[in-house]
Amino acid sequence: MKPSSKNEPSSVSANRRLLTIREAAGLLCCSEANVYALKEAGELPFVCVGVRKGYRIDSLDVEAFIDRKKTAKVAAPVRTPRPRLKHLRLTK
Repeated sequence: MKPSSKNEPSSVSANRRLLTIREAAGLLCCSEANVYALKEAGELPFVCVGVRKGYRIDSLDVEAFIDRKKTAKVAAPVRTPRPRLKHLRLTK
């Protein structure tokens, strides 16, 4: 096996990319405001680049967020009949 040099990207870093808020919103199919809200809630880790809100989000973190939020189809809850309201008269 040949040791990797510093110039060759590893398989992990080849898939890793820092995304802008707009790009992350595009991947998540949501608004930029929603991505900012996820960032502020701590659900989506970010990297601060520069002084003026230069936020970047790791593409692997976006994929991990999507995997965490995946759910299986849940059967609809069984509805129990509502009790009849005896204290109300609905007819005259």
